[in-house]
Amino acid sequence: MVSHCPGHGGPCPPLDGVFDQPDEEGSMPDSKLAAGVGAEQAQQLLVGEAFSLAVPAGDAVQDEQASSKETGRKARRGFNCGECGQRFRTESGLRDHLASHTEGGPHSCGVCGKEFSWKWHLVRHSRIHTGEKPFKCDVCGKMFAESGHLVKHKRTHTGEKPYKCGECGKKFAVSSHLVTHKRIHTGEKPYKCDACGKAFSDSSALLVHKRVHTGEKPYTCDVCGRAFSHSASFARHKRIHAAKKL
Repeated sequence: MVSHCPGHGGPCPPLDGVFDQPDEEGSMPDSKLAAGVGAEQAQQLLVGEAFSLAVPAGDAVQDEQASSKETGRKARRGFNCGECGQRFRTESGLRDHLASHTEGGPHSCGVCGKEFSWKWHLVRHSRIHTGEKPFKCDVCGKMFAESGHLVKHKRTHTGEKPYKCGECGKKFAVSSHLVTHKRIHTGEKPYKCDACGKAFSDSSALLVHKRVHTGEKPYTCDVCGRAFSHSASFARHKRIHAAKKL
């Protein structure tokens, strides 16, 4: 029997390795099977739960009075992953992406043993070991291991900023930058220092903060040998040497 996607109506692509991953005890990750729900029904319920996270980008709240045509137009703008916020144009694109949040899979890396649910994820991963960068910018020639990284890079040349904050209107070239920016409005600080408990809205800010505890100073001046824990402090310091040369 062909299963159909909730809220979609069309046939679902194969879901092996995406929603049927066993938990740590080897059972299905949903208690519905234990409650007597059939395997196929449980799989459809899991799909429905996953797509409850797939909110049309920029349209989290829709007017109840909107026509079905208008609602369909909004839904086609894109779908956000509820795990990481990445946006996709189609439900199938989101479905494939959800596998990246699933541990394990039938495709194993011959170098490090890491497993993947989808073969193309393994192909992409293997470039970490081989150093292969098949995607080249036709403007500056810079090479990338992933096509998505090339797309983001090209925006440095075009100035395109397709991700807009619904609160203040500020635009961003990278979706993750918008996700981080939104925390200014929400006050969310999900990154917590395990040494002192201080919380941050940005993971990079936590990384820099941790150097207060570790004493790490990764930025070293090649002129005088002085080391710095912050890149901004290092940049200011280098200007001192540059001024002396004038």
